[in-house]
Amino acid sequence: MPKLVFYSDQILPQGEIIDQELLSLAGKPNPTFGFIPSACDGEYEYFQDRQAYYHRYGIHLGVYFELDNNYYPEILPSLLACDAIHLASGNTFHFLYWLQKRGLLPALRDYVEKGGILIGVNAGAILMTPDISTASLCGDAPCDPVMDLSALRLVDFAFVPHADKINGGFPVLRNYSIEHHLPVFACRDGDGIVIRDDSLIRFGQVIQIENGDIMQP
Repeated sequence: MPKLVFYSDQILPQGEIIDQELLSLAGKPNPTFGFIPSACDGEYEYFQDRQAYYHRYGIHLGVYFELDNNYYPEILPSLLACDAIHLASGNTFHFLYWLQKRGLLPALRDYVEKGGILIGVNAGAILMTPDISTASLCGDAPCDPVMDLSALRLVDFAFVPHADKINGGFPVLRNYSIEHHLPVFACRDGDGIVIRDDSLIRFGQVIQIENGDIMQP
């Protein structure tokens, strides 16, 4: 099984228990993480905010790898050498478009297969699933010519962040699970999922829906 961390959003103190599980996954003091923004972060504001977030745990968020405006492929080996890679929040369609355009999906799958940890927040978490069709449920609108919604396919379920803010609520999630023939894990901000050691661990009030039915943990 891969080592994956799904956040609806990184919020303290609610998400601290997920953060501690992430530290345990890293398995070493002062690990180094890489960061892939969903879009150009011109003044590095979000990157610096996440640096401060991780710094409280002794984590060095040290490799910034932008896909669109400031793309430097020579940084890729340093990114893939990190203990974990953070896939940021933002517009999921834009994020997938640039991952496809830069040919990064196979490299990230290989990174996970070799033991690297992927951290997904919001859009980044959706990208770890078979496709990004749940992004529309969260209000994302296509903004690039993405023809193929296939994503990293690291798990066999769909992920819905900000679940308590979905227009239409549970009926929409229920219909999605039926129409797409996929289990759906829906998370509120502050909740999340960690996959490790052949186990899926839920944190917070994560709702699992299969074929229209809510499944008990």
